Amino acid sequence: MKQKPFFRSTLTLAFVATFPTLALAAEEPSPEQQQLEINRRFDDQRMRDNSLDQQIQLKQIPQSKQPVQQTESHSLSISKEELAKHPELVIRALIPALSQGKTEIVAMLYPIYQKIDSRWHDPLLTQWQQAILAKKDRNYNQSIRIYRQILADRNDILPIRFQLATVLFENKEYDAAEGQFEKLRSENLTPAVAGLIDAYINAIHQQDRWSFGGGFTYLNDPNINNAPKSGTTYGNWTSPKRESAQGVGYNFDASKKWSWGNGFYHQLDLSLYGKYYWNNKKFNEMTMHEGFGLGYQTGRSDLSLIPFLEQTLYAGGRETRESLKRFSKSGGSTLSFSYWLNPKWQWRANYLYSEQRYTERKHLNGNTHYISTGLSYLRNAQQYWYINLSYNRTGTRDIDDSYIRRAINLGWVQEWGKGLSTRVNLNYGKKHYKGPMPVFNITQRNKEYGAAVSVWHRAFHYKGITPRLTYSYHKTKSNHVFYTYDKHQVYLELSKRF
Repeated sequence: MKQKPFFRSTLTLAFVATFPTLALAAEEPSPEQQQLEINRRFDDQRMRDNSLDQQIQLKQIPQSKQPVQQTESHSLSISKEELAKHPELVIRALIPALSQGKTEIVAMLYPIYQKIDSRWHDPLLTQWQQAILAKKDRNYNQSIRIYRQILADRNDILPIRFQLATVLFENKEYDAAEGQFEKLRSENLTPAVAGLIDAYINAIHQQDRWSFGGGFTYLNDPNINNAPKSGTTYGNWTSPKRESAQGVGYNFDASKKWSWGNGFYHQLDLSLYGKYYWNNKKFNEMTMHEGFGLGYQTGRSDLSLIPFLEQTLYAGGRETRESLKRFSKSGGSTLSFSYWLNPKWQWRANYLYSEQRYTERKHLNGNTHYISTGLSYLRNAQQYWYINLSYNRTGTRDIDDSYIRRAINLGWVQEWGKGLSTRVNLNYGKKHYKGPMPVFNITQRNKEYGAAVSVWHRAFHYKGITPRLTYSYHKTKSNHVFYTYDKHQVYLELSKRF
């Protein structure tokens, strides 16, 4: 049938197969009815269905696209000018185009959407279109910022999380992209979509790239020397007074992978971290770490063996010294393994062996065996839990400094509504020394308790940095009163990976 020449081209809409009956109302609905209709269609027909395969248009990695399939018997041709007179049709066409990430259709509809009655506009639809169009123009940073703003309010919309992950992937922010893909994998997916996400994660693992990260933490330690309560005595001995310190913690790291193919790789790890206290410099410290090893990985598992060297500088904790001096060096290896048992459960295990040598405190020379294992459970894309068990055996020259420590660590991370996220961590450990202290003739038996709560807002990003406010509490209860102490801390963390 010949079309009327309203414009040079006409827009063929493929949404009639989704909405088979297009009935135009004789009378214009009220603004309240319009908004209710938008919300009903948007939520009921697209967003409540968490089956991601019904909302994501499958595509090849990295860039190939499947053409939009249209059935002539289920299509409607209408000019852009005529379409603008029917806002309901624009919304009907827009929702599936957004959820399936059909960039070209969104690009066609966006100018029309801007012209329709503003009573039909919805902030979520507007932002979503802007995110897709920013990606189309390769303005990845803007697209990522908008997607994160949307997820801050509606973290249950799986297509938006998927599209954010793909933009992060294209912007080479692989660590952040992998985190989003892993959250998606915890949802109920068909094998096709699960395979697509696995393919993305595999592609991330095969990237031979430098990865950089770092951050700063404002430190306010009310008991930097871990002293007991003021006035504590043992026989004729009096405990030292508590000291406070304010400063900044810092960490910087860089890593590089070289893939051999078939999952094998070499890896280089470099890091620098420490603490600087401007009003109590005798507790300043800095550690430099270098590791180089090899590994094997798939989309669901990673096995690596990384030998390392470390050098620690420390002011010494004494009144007579404030500058950093060489304190200790260590060398060893870390064997790490992680495996996704299924899309919701991940198992991790680590073994570390190191030998320590001290410049002045020779009695601390020795070796350490550290073993840990744990499970993570991703209930869905908004929530995960973890548990970790660890065992540490440190042997030193003097037996009273040798110990065994066993610990358990529990955590819960939650994305709430309105952009709020929280992390809760609880830990408990027992530290048993092997011999009595020479002065007090007591063999220490310590119980260690810890808790930390972090809060941040997902929409508050500046150049990829999200501030986190953390409160932590630590208590050590010892059979020697001089080693029983507790402290509360509140600190601000700023970190970024790129």
